[in-house]
Amino acid sequence: MPIDLTPAQRNLAETLSQHAKDACALVGLKCQKCEPHHFYLTVYRYYGRVQGMSAEVDRCIDWCLSKGKLVFTAQRFGNWCVQKVKWDKEDQIKKQELASKQRAEEAMRSR
Repeated sequence: MPIDLTPAQRNLAETLSQHAKDACALVGLKCQKCEPHHFYLTVYRYYGRVQGMSAEVDRCIDWCLSKGKLVFTAQRFGNWCVQKVKWDKEDQIKKQELASKQRAEEAMRSR
């Protein structure tokens, strides 16, 4: 079954591709399999779930550099997005727990 992207999603894939190539060239990282069609699946899966995908490309490239990786790929960015969704969910749970704890403390004080 082929992936059917909206025009906005196709545009995002093209933007991510160019952004990744430019960022990799800037820091001296090899950029492989970074044509727009390599980003289609990631955009299809995470469009609307990962905010600021271009910024996340930068963070993924920074991570690659910090871990001594020599190559950036669209697949590596897809794996980054999987983790980003997980991290965002964990942060949301922490915020909810903190808010719940604060409400409980305020309720105890008001008694």
